[in-house]
Amino acid sequence: MPLDHISGGAGSEKLLKLLSRHMEEQRKRKALMSCREGKAMAEFEGAISQIVGLQELKMQLRRWARGMLVDEKRRAMGLGIASRRAPHMAFLGNPGTGKKFQKKPPLFYYHCPV
Repeated sequence: MPLDHISGGAGSEKLLKLLSRHMEEQRKRKALMSCREGKAMAEFEGAISQIVGLQELKMQLRRWARGMLVDEKRRAMGLGIASRRAPHMAFLGNPGTGKKFQKKPPLFYYHCPV
């Protein structure tokens, strides 16, 4: 533990308590964030699992979702990363081929209006 390197003087007890409290708060914050990410990915997986077939589309959506979560983690750590361009797709095809049906689950995850 990094706190083992603090000397055992009278003034260091206060510092040790402060650092211990700070480390505990960080652990709690990380646990909450990972729980939220797990819920978000589970919700997303549930939405795209309703789409029959279209494995390439599902893989691309998963890559985008994971990339966005990783970017959020990096920003939370204070890393100076460039903002990600908004993902976009073009659904092409004849009438009645399910273009709008395919569009709804990803938009549900990205909180966009249809």
